[in-house]
Amino acid sequence: MWQRRDLLRAAVLSAGAGGALLAGPAGAAGARVVSEKKLSSRVRDLTIASPAMRRNMKVRLVLPKGWNRKRKWPLLWLLHGGNDGYRAWSEKSDIITRSARHRMMVVMPEGGSGGGYTDWLVGPQWETFHLKELRGILMSRYGASRRQAVAGLSAGGYGALIYSARHPGMFAFTGSFSGYGATLVPGAPEVLLTGIPGSGAEKFLMWGQPQLNRDVWEAHDPLSRARGLRGTRLYISCARNGEKGPLDPETAHAADPAEAFCHYTTAPLVARLRRLEIPVTADLYARGTHTWPYFRRGLKRSWPMITKSLGV
Repeated sequence: MWQRRDLLRAAVLSAGAGGALLAGPAGAAGARVVSEKKLSSRVRDLTIASPAMRRNMKVRLVLPKGWNRKRKWPLLWLLHGGNDGYRAWSEKSDIITRSARHRMMVVMPEGGSGGGYTDWLVGPQWETFHLKELRGILMSRYGASRRQAVAGLSAGGYGALIYSARHPGMFAFTGSFSGYGATLVPGAPEVLLTGIPGSGAEKFLMWGQPQLNRDVWEAHDPLSRARGLRGTRLYISCARNGEKGPLDPETAHAADPAEAFCHYTTAPLVARLRRLEIPVTADLYARGTHTWPYFRRGLKRSWPMITKSLGV
């Protein structure tokens, strides 16, 4: 059996042609719901046995009023940030009450603490879990329709962008609230690698070396795959410099480097989308930190686009 260092060497040296090792486990046939906990009349926590992740995964599902399996329901995916978990959107925003006015489902899956919206070269297969296994379960067991939207904050904003770019036509709406929009602009790989779980060479188990495996990095770069976003309604928001803004308490730090990094990687994506004549609603506001008041505002401002895209 290979040791971890041998797996790393194989990943870094063998990946090529845009990421030939990206496929991961085939299909969603082996994924199944092993438990379902009813938290309220509309909210359920699912535990899913995932072959792609090789463990049980948590998912929070919000059903519409009057839900039944006899009809199909539009579906909104909400992806959390790197420091949160699958409960974050339901606990830190008004999504449960906000969605109650519409005949739609909302799913909030576990996305991991870092590197959570991609299939690793060696390791977790998040993209396969979300878009094959979980999506299949939601459509076959809970009546989710093919009319779907996706949005996320911070790392989840990146997840929304790259999932849509890699799967054109899957989502009618894509929203990124203080997400990062490019992985290969100067300095970005170094910053992103600091947030990936593991130490030292283990971090390269995700996409390999940025220089040696550039094709794999490009395959997971929203900026490089911007053309794949054509056809989805796009809403992208972040602050221009991370300075303390109108929604921050007096005790907040004067500047937030995390938000500044998001703008640094988002501005090139917005510019490329406009050069490609791909419509995008870009709310690049003057000041604000990388915190929930701005994420909630992004959801509120984009909500009319979400509901219109879902037809609800």
